[in-house]
Amino acid sequence: MHFRPLTTAVLGLVSLLNSAAWAEVGGTLSASLKAPELAGFKLTGSVLTATNGTTVTLTIRGKLPGTQYLESAAVLLPGADPVQAGQLLNALTGEDLAAPLADFLGRPEVQAKLAEGLNVNADPFTLTLKKAGGRLSLTVALQTLSGFSAVPVSRVLGDPAAPYAIRLYSDFQCPYCQQAELEALPTVLKALPRDIRFEFHQLPLESLHPNARAAAEASVCAANQGKFFAFKDALFRRNDWQKSADPANVFQAVAQGAGVNVTAYRGCVASRAGRAEVDAGLAEADRLGLNSTPSVYIGNYRLSNPYDPASYQALLDFVRAK
Repeated sequence: MHFRPLTTAVLGLVSLLNSAAWAEVGGTLSASLKAPELAGFKLTGSVLTATNGTTVTLTIRGKLPGTQYLESAAVLLPGADPVQAGQLLNALTGEDLAAPLADFLGRPEVQAKLAEGLNVNADPFTLTLKKAGGRLSLTVALQTLSGFSAVPVSRVLGDPAAPYAIRLYSDFQCPYCQQAELEALPTVLKALPRDIRFEFHQLPLESLHPNARAAAEASVCAANQGKFFAFKDALFRRNDWQKSADPANVFQAVAQGAGVNVTAYRGCVASRAGRAEVDAGLAEADRLGLNSTPSVYIGNYRLSNPYDPASYQALLDFVRAK
């Protein structure tokens, strides 16, 4: 998976967080409160308080006991202890980050930025760090995104008007996309609930995958005949075109196997009728700041593990909580 560039100051911490599985923030509240690092805290309302004055303010999603989730957490450490900050980050992310965070906070370039505040993008989290008056504040929240573009109905599974969406930004030539398609999506899409729709968003990374755009445009030509998903599924099951100098014959064979009218398909490909739709997908990704595939969003939240069906269900449960 490819990610947008980050500043040198934050790369060390981000590389550790990128491997995180479904973590405490975004998980159930009951499970989060059982973290050993929070054992000495007293819960009053939605605020955890330690004997040394450290507080953890919880933002809770959902109202019913047993279906409440931890949406975000704001930590305030009166003594700015980096070790305790790391321990609490461990409790809130499910990773052992005490030592890495202490090292990160000790870097001169990080210290120089702490007074004004420092944001760290670390999929699937956003961290905010700030030091003022000898106190260190640390906020952990799930990354969110808004402003998604609509896709044609031909690239939607389920009810197009369903209130919740699984949005996949994908590249036909991306091996990680193929992994998600083969390992997770068959289970996820086998029986979509009535309140969920699945959208496929075009994001061919042309600089990395020279055949990705041609595949995307071919898929639009299949979609014009209502055969997008049959084409997509069949193409992701094949590996014989990805290094080809001219994969057009493979695309046509896949389209024909999906049931398209070959004459109409050829005309569509020859005129590059799918170009505008693929360009629109790339423009959307650029506007949203997306340049990694597969990128999956459920509602406004980024999915941390697009290869595990259980991760989809966990995030769906979180998004549905009210």
